[in-house]
Amino acid sequence: MDHFTTGESAGLNMIRTEDPDHLELTRLLKEAKPLTEPLFPDQQKKWAAESPLAQEISAILLKHPEYYDEIRTHVGEIFPNPNG
Repeated sequence: MDHFTTGESAGLNMIRTEDPDHLELTRLLKEAKPLTEPLFPDQQKKWAAESPLAQEISAILLKHPEYYDEIRTHVGEIFPNPNG
């Protein structure tokens, strides 16, 4: 058996990469980054509140607060930190 089927030798990053929510988050962040980069902070907050794309990212963040740092790296501090 290889490490993909056993999971025993797979590290956290390997597991996270294979997680369907993480794959979806990666796709959404690639779409969001060019949309949010040119925005001022007040515009970013409006985008986060009104954009269907932002709502999808927010829903994943609610399920997986451990993804916050990754989200912040891609689009800044648009979303509140669910960890505190």
